[in-house]
Amino acid sequence: MKTLVLFTTLLITLANAHMAQAGIIDYNITLIFTDDTTFRGSFEYNADNQQITNLRGTLDDVLMGNIETLNYQLGSGSDGKGGINAYVFAENTTVIGTNPPLNNNVGVRINFNAKNPTLGATDPAQLAYMDCSPGGLMGQTCMYYISWWNPQVPMLGGQGRLSQTITPSGRVSRSDCLLNWAEKNYPELFSTAGATSQTSAPYYYRYYQNTNAYVGISSIDNHVYYLDPKGNLQDVGQLSTWLTSVGC
Repeated sequence: MKTLVLFTTLLITLANAHMAQAGIIDYNITLIFTDDTTFRGSFEYNADNQQITNLRGTLDDVLMGNIETLNYQLGSGSDGKGGINAYVFAENTTVIGTNPPLNNNVGVRINFNAKNPTLGATDPAQLAYMDCSPGGLMGQTCMYYISWWNPQVPMLGGQGRLSQTITPSGRVSRSDCLLNWAEKNYPELFSTAGATSQTSAPYYYRYYQNTNAYVGISSIDNHVYYLDPKGNLQDVGQLSTWLTSVGC
């Protein structure tokens, strides 16, 4: 059903005459909390449609010397104040807590101005983290007091922002890196190479006239999709998995 909905959405949006040219920019982010815990990462953002993709990074629990890798962006949206909230996790789930049979998940929520991320947070209270990893500063707290976590409210224990810095990275976006790789390695599917990246929410995509095919990334689930010449939509996997696999 989910694939059918995405397919229907794709057909409707691609039929729309108001296609936006790519406005996606790759950003670096450093977020330091009052206990010195530091999140360093990156994300891609298109201010034209206010879509964030591929948020990921590391959370350094400085006081304990514990560093966790967060690769799964699971959720984003308006903060109701002109900003964007986005969530990234160490595991491919929003469930967070160590009480059995849960997990040792780690999560970070960022917040930034929807028109210009470099302006920083529109609601600093939304900046937060939760580290339930075994070596984390909050590990024991998570074990005994947190049975579940609702990402719609500030994370307990991890509030308190010392600083947040967001800057354009100057890199080719990871999404474009992946699409460039696809063109180079599968010319029989994506011809002619060098197609222009376009945006039609929730998709960041390229269309190949010679092969009458589309390849794109959905900001709804951060998966990569291929629409073949016969109109068959294929979910070809998680964006983060592809990026790691091809070295983007």
